[in-house]
Amino acid sequence: MPDSATGQWPLLKRIIKQGWEYRSLVVLMLLTTATVTALTGFQGKLFKELIEALTAVQHGGGSETSAAISAVQHVAVVMLALALPLGVLAYSAWLTGQYLANRCMRDLRSRFVAHLVRLDLAFHGELARGELLARVTSDLDRMYSVQSLLFGKFIQRPALAVGYVGAVFWASWQIGLAVFVVLVPIGAIIARILRKTRHRSQRAQETLATTLIAFEQITGGIRVIKTMGSTEREVARYAGLNDDLYGDRQRVARARAQSEGITQGSVLLMAGGAMFLASLLFVRGWITPSDLLVSLTFVGLLIGALRELQKVWGDIQENLPAAERVFAILDRQPKLIDQPGALAVTPPQRELRLEGVTFGYTASDATGTSEPVLAQIDLVIPVGRTTALVGPSGGGKSTILDLLPRLRDVTGGRVTWDGIDMRTVQADSLIHHVAIVSQDSFLFNDTVRANIRYGKPAATDADIEQAARRAHVHDAILALEGGKGYDTVVGDRGGRLSGGQRQRIAIARALLRDAPILLLDEPTSALDAASEQHVQEALDALMLGRTTIVIAHRLATVQHADCIHVIGKPPGGGPSRILESGTHAELVARQGAYAELVKLQQLI
Repeated sequence: MPDSATGQWPLLKRIIKQGWEYRSLVVLMLLTTATVTALTGFQGKLFKELIEALTAVQHGGGSETSAAISAVQHVAVVMLALALPLGVLAYSAWLTGQYLANRCMRDLRSRFVAHLVRLDLAFHGELARGELLARVTSDLDRMYSVQSLLFGKFIQRPALAVGYVGAVFWASWQIGLAVFVVLVPIGAIIARILRKTRHRSQRAQETLATTLIAFEQITGGIRVIKTMGSTEREVARYAGLNDDLYGDRQRVARARAQSEGITQGSVLLMAGGAMFLASLLFVRGWITPSDLLVSLTFVGLLIGALRELQKVWGDIQENLPAAERVFAILDRQPKLIDQPGALAVTPPQRELRLEGVTFGYTASDATGTSEPVLAQIDLVIPVGRTTALVGPSGGGKSTILDLLPRLRDVTGGRVTWDGIDMRTVQADSLIHHVAIVSQDSFLFNDTVRANIRYGKPAATDADIEQAARRAHVHDAILALEGGKGYDTVVGDRGGRLSGGQRQRIAIARALLRDAPILLLDEPTSALDAASEQHVQEALDALMLGRTTIVIAHRLATVQHADCIHVIGKPPGGGPSRILESGTHAELVARQGAYAELVKLQQLI
């Protein structure tokens, strides 16, 4: 958050600019607020006339009494006539501000989630799920508070305050000047305290995000926590983070309390000073009784408006860091951007190729340098064939799968389909030709039918059932507990299903997608022998007639591949490379890295 006193204004300006997209609502809100202010000032004029008429009774006779009664009746009639319009206008001004805030928030939430989905995998890999959850929930809720206060009160209340100050000056310029002299230094002090509130609130928001990350890890890893006997350790860890959050929020509360104390003191200072000055002016005959009462009445109204304005501004300051965190994500541009004039790509007819590919993940430090993972990868993947990638964990095999459909961009070299550099075509068109089945296939907390249909939204129920049968999961679906079959809700991440059932449903989804290129990232490594057999049968159906790139640690599942590439670090260390390539028989006969892997697995 900027430390300068004016650092907040660009942020507020940006929020107000969102509201200006609905400028008709802004204009309506300002007009109704101005009318309410004008009518309130008009009531002061009526009040002044009434006091003057009543004062005249003390110095006159019956005619003045009759005039005073007429004045009272006139004021009463006008007040009754203004009651309904003023109520409607006040209602309209408040409702318009809230309607404006809700519309802006609706647009912002949709834009925020759409932007998140479009950001590249690198962003989602850098930001912890708990941190992202904090920004989607807590930060956006606080952003709504800023918009609601900004459009509902903050823009309206200054107009009322200015109107009240004008009324005080109209009644007595001396009292108005005294009020102004008190307001300026008090306002400066409160503004400084509220800037402190903003900075402390920013720290509290960051601490809240840390606690949410810890909470997400605890709930996601509850089985590990239980089995490792670390329950009390995790309880203590979270308690420590919670204490930090408590301390940060207490610092925010102290800053707000200082602001409130100074405001309350300044209220008495302003009221007492105005009354003392008014009494002196009245004794010297410089103001009339009506001027005295009217000016004090509007000083009271001004004090109420300023107190509310101070509270609103304090709430905005406290919530403003959340708005900055929201905009920080919205301002982040995707790294994978189509070149001007990029065209959609068609499925490859000959080969996919990696030519001198180098790749490194961006480091999290301030230098922004990259740590190389792959170096000088030359790889040819013929269309219609099965290509396997094997080797030690952490060797970059999954990274190669991400590079092929351009989920990530290469650091050096290029990836081509039939000789066309993937960076010159539309990125969205690439992924439509690819289906992916990974080790931990994600299922949505929806029905089995919806999860399979996700591969092809326009698919019929017959298409879904056919895909399930080809994936050897149809009978398992019908046998699910509850008897709902395809309408069974699978639970969060498919938690109500076994690992084999989840994988086969994911394979059915990929079958329904019917993409010509298939990427398999260890789809059977986490399964028992029985489940693996069922899944392998489903994979055989899925791989038929497709260009398949498969990663597997169990070499028995890839020994029939048309070509096997061993990926790993060279003997001298450094980024991973292709150590050797060939068929299963060729590599075993070569007695190299692949043969060593085969021997290790035979010993297990």
